[in-house]
Amino acid sequence: MIRIDTARLHIRPFAHGDLDARHALGRECFGSAEPLEDTRSWLEWSILNVRHLAALYQPPYGDLALVEREGGAVIGSVGLVPAVVPWGVLPELRAPLAQAHTRVTPEFGLFWAVRPAWQRRGLALEAAQALCGWVFAQIGAQRVVATTTFGNAASQRVMEKLGMRLYRNASGQPHWFEVVGVLEHPQAQ
Repeated sequence: MIRIDTARLHIRPFAHGDLDARHALGRECFGSAEPLEDTRSWLEWSILNVRHLAALYQPPYGDLALVEREGGAVIGSVGLVPAVVPWGVLPELRAPLAQAHTRVTPEFGLFWAVRPAWQRRGLALEAAQALCGWVFAQIGAQRVVATTTFGNAASQRVMEKLGMRLYRNASGQPHWFEVVGVLEHPQAQ
């Protein structure tokens, strides 16, 4: 199970006591109007997901809570998803002989969200750096990717500060792949 401490954060799996904070995160960061019971169901799934992936010796995909070291408030989340990346839609990353195909490869996808009251303090970057360091050191991943929309300048800034190379998918298709940040393992650079 992942547990990471940074200068200002504890990064840990979500727990039952995080229900209200996770519900607020959904409302504040994603405009969710889901009822508390749906968040409770998601939280239960998230807790079981961590346990069962660990039992299967699988990567720790899913959300992790960002907890302020000082005060203990759950202020956001960071995590990993199995991201499918259609590299062929980015001309600068196509293999020399490859056609412009959109077949995908699995990658470690990084995501983060910080509640508005704690934004603009570098906490998303701090969490992303810590999780990437863990993924490279503990899993040995070749790369970590993050995707966002053309209009999400804040996430693009986090990607750049993290050291990711940003690529823009001019076609905007597939829709989940408008801007992609790629961070190679430090030994691969």
